[in-house]
Amino acid sequence: MRESAAEPAGYRIRRATGADGGAVARELAAYLAFLGETLDGEGIDRDIAQWQSAYGGDHGVLLVVVEPGGEVVGTAAVRRLEPGIGELKRMWIRPAHQGKGLARPLMDACLAEARALGCRRLRLDSEKRLEAAVHLYRAYGFLEVPDYNGNRRAELWMERAL
Repeated sequence: MRESAAEPAGYRIRRATGADGGAVARELAAYLAFLGETLDGEGIDRDIAQWQSAYGGDHGVLLVVVEPGGEVVGTAAVRRLEPGIGELKRMWIRPAHQGKGLARPLMDACLAEARALGCRRLRLDSEKRLEAAVHLYRAYGFLEVPDYNGNRRAELWMERAL
């Protein structure tokens, strides 16, 4: 299990702020489009529609990946589901920036944020067709668990100890 990968030259990973609103909305919409989904802001995607409250810092954190020119090109979020249990959400790197070594530093940042939220275990759900993501999760020690959230889009549920 490898952790603490360095950010590629010129890229930064940081917490999203209110000033990132448009960029976050654009990237989360691109994430849903990539999955072939439309926004369900009142249901399964409530965290996207209300990201500033869902990931405002008390119970969750939204991270952004910023390319050397200052544009947001990815996201990832961690939220507390219950005491000691967190969930990784919305991990996305725009396709033009994939393959540049961003996934591991982004995952490392998510694990650090989960620990800071008091989580001792981190869960996620995914689709099997997202092979690179599933490979990354397994490389970080995530193991398959039963469905914990009823996400109709998911085919795979995973968890790891922090």
